[in-house]
Amino acid sequence: MSSRRSERLVNLVIALLVTDRPLTRAELQATIVDYRGKSVAAFERIFERDKDELRNQGIDVRAVDIDSYFGHEVGYRIPRSDFELPAVQFSQAEADALGMAARVWRDKVLDESSASALTKLRAAGVEPDTEAGISTQVSSGPDQTGFPELWRATLSATPVRFGYRDATERHVEPWRLVLRRGHWYLLGFDRDRRDARIFRLSRISSPVVEEGEPGSVSRPDPEVVQGHLSRLEPPPAEPVPALIAHDRGLRMPGPAVPAELPTDLPEGVGLPAHFVAETVVFAGMDQLVTFLLQSGGRAVLVAPDRARQALAQRVVAIDTRSWSHRRSPAADRPESEGASPW
Repeated sequence: MSSRRSERLVNLVIALLVTDRPLTRAELQATIVDYRGKSVAAFERIFERDKDELRNQGIDVRAVDIDSYFGHEVGYRIPRSDFELPAVQFSQAEADALGMAARVWRDKVLDESSASALTKLRAAGVEPDTEAGISTQVSSGPDQTGFPELWRATLSATPVRFGYRDATERHVEPWRLVLRRGHWYLLGFDRDRRDARIFRLSRISSPVVEEGEPGSVSRPDPEVVQGHLSRLEPPPAEPVPALIAHDRGLRMPGPAVPAELPTDLPEGVGLPAHFVAETVVFAGMDQLVTFLLQSGGRAVLVAPDRARQALAQRVVAIDTRSWSHRRSPAADRPESEGASPW
């Protein structure tokens, strides 16, 4: 389909959508630029083809009888309710999540988009809670030199130069900006080293300056980019075998083998009769600690000691955390009302 015909079809759709009454063929010929100046026969032929094309694409072009001084005429229109997409509806929880995401980005370079998103939510009649549950924010901050400049250069594929660490000037073709564990990194091709390099933004020691034309950076395939970024990932966690006493109905997250409990349990410590002991292999210490916290009183960590220490540290960290939301009534119940001593 030629660009001229595509433009004519778009203009026809717009004309039939925005009208508050059906339009006659004469009105359409006077309205659409490509129809003007055509003979009656040529206009009829082109209009019929255009109308059939729109209908073939699923657009409901309706013919409506019109009473006029000149008798019955046929008018055309497109019902807006059938053509337009339904309005997007957000639940309050979804709107709150979007609001929280918008508040996470504090930098000026990203704040305009998030502010616009919040405005559109409010215009749709949904007031997002932008404060509840926010415990962190993503911000370039004072130690993230050059974030706005690198963001723009990455989007526009423009080479840059900047001082790094010991003020040595680096000339880089930016490929990707990423956030890892609270720090921003730039991945790009270092022209001085003739190889891909990863730069931590907090170590940039001078203003970032663009050098070269926008669009002059050639990025590698996504698989290659991801391969370089994998260097920022932490090493795989080592498996952790642990002796767990737990409710028979609790499903273990890893391989489990029946085991005997040690005889030197602290005095006065007993386990419910329906508990069983198993040696379970966890994918890492974090998985082990998270599993125990989520299982509540249905699981007890018996060994090893280093895992018990890790669990105790996590519990202390949670207990001393400053919570912004109200505690639930269940959190204030005494143990006598059903709280587990484990």
